[in-house]
Amino acid sequence: MTPRERIRKALTHKEPDKIPFDLGSRSSAIEEQAYKDLLSYLNIAKPVTCFLRAHADIHEEIMKKFSIDTKWIRNVPESSWKKEGGDTLYIDKWNVPWRKRHDSYYFELDTCPLEKQKQTDILNAEWPELITSDMIQKMEKQSVSLYSETDYFLASDIIGAGIFERAWYLRGYEKFLMEIMLEKDFAHKFFRKILKHQQEAYSLLLERIGKYIECVWITDDVATQDSLMFSPEIYREMIKPYQKELIKFIQERGVEVIFHSCGAVTELIPDFIEMGAHILHPVQISARGIDTEKLKKEFGKDLVFWGGGCDIEILQNGSKQQVIDEVKKRIHDLRAEGGFVFTPTHCIQPGTPPENIIAMIETLNTDGLY
Repeated sequence: MTPRERIRKALTHKEPDKIPFDLGSRSSAIEEQAYKDLLSYLNIAKPVTCFLRAHADIHEEIMKKFSIDTKWIRNVPESSWKKEGGDTLYIDKWNVPWRKRHDSYYFELDTCPLEKQKQTDILNAEWPELITSDMIQKMEKQSVSLYSETDYFLASDIIGAGIFERAWYLRGYEKFLMEIMLEKDFAHKFFRKILKHQQEAYSLLLERIGKYIECVWITDDVATQDSLMFSPEIYREMIKPYQKELIKFIQERGVEVIFHSCGAVTELIPDFIEMGAHILHPVQISARGIDTEKLKKEFGKDLVFWGGGCDIEILQNGSKQQVIDEVKKRIHDLRAEGGFVFTPTHCIQPGTPPENIIAMIETLNTDGLY
């Protein structure tokens, strides 16, 4: 089967020839230093570029070598990166800056640009285009080429952050959590403004490349490692309606949503399903209550698990044999009747041994056959 056929079949809860493999989205990427180490181990001398913060672009040679099934349609202008002293800044299309200090591997949220603004000014402000005409032209050209000349499964993660995540990136985490609880009228209006802004961008994106791509990626974390960030009741009142409306808006345009929500989200999975999320990433095994065998048994008819293939902590810090055993267990738990796209539980981190990455992929390619 081709990669495109393989994932299409898995998404319909049918068994393809083997478990599909995704690597390269904004939340299933390989970080720059880990990728450089992997290329060095493989004796491949190629320059490394990044598409978002420190998330590495994967060379075609590696795509083929490791049988990666996905290609991600995006265009990130060069102007998004800036130097400030010895630091590097990545500034997203919402003007949120992420700083990579000179002695760090990671970009961290630098400031929340709307944190100190008055609520009335925020609600009345004009926001920048999320997808410019130049960006969409380049993405359209990329889509046509990849669709007609390759058999990769095509998706886009260009907009990325969803309703709640985008809100607190702009407003500040603690400040916006307080507003959700104490100033609900503003929070609802703020969510509505973000939703409308994203709908405008998705409308343009899907009008131009919707016939070439099959999914878009939305990241909207609502949990920590151990618990939800707020009560289920607050989630259902304040956040879920806007997530549901955005997912419906996208699906009505013929494209599916890969819904990324890290952490201990088990309690909200029925809500995710009810609001139309058919594909869940990352299935964060290390978080409380995430049991792949139980999740597959309880929700496998309704959800595609895009993730859960290998805990990145084991991948980074475990032995080669521990990685092999981990991958075999997740394949055992999640493979039946399709509905499983293999990828680690998040981005492959700096310091991950190349031997472990290769062991993960080789185990998938031998044990992941149907």
